Amino acid sequence: MAQQGNVGELLSMLDSPILGVLEDITAAFKDNLICDRGPMLVNNLVDYYLETNSQQALHILSTLQEPHDKHLLDKINEYMGKAATRLPTLSLLGHVIRRQPSWKHKLSQAPLLLSLLKCLKVRTVSVVHKTLLHLM
Repeated sequence: MAQQGNVGELLSMLDSPILGVLEDITAAFKDNLICDRGPMLVNNLVDYYLETNSQQALHILSTLQEPHDKHLLDKINEYMGKAATRLPTLSLLGHVIRRQPSWKHKLSQAPLLLSLLKCLKVRTVSVVHKTLLHLM
């Protein structure tokens, strides 16, 4: 099971320019994900991706399998509620969905779908309102 300190060390080496280190760290993350069914590692990877735009973190997140899909969708949903992280969070979700995960059918039942619809509704109303004001 990954400890908080170990996760921090792994994250700090995740974007190493040395191919061998990069492969070892990616394998360590995947091994930890197999052993640890809790949300901590996924949450840390999402946080790290949103802070750094790390392509390695994105790759790991976009290849997650069950049961980590729930942790990922919950964390994405959490960030959808924050305007400052909404766009990079949507980008992350787009990358994940483009990989066609085996669990994609779960999106329709996830709380994230309601958050997405709410964002679209608010955004659409805002655009329509601004357009109407501009026409007047």
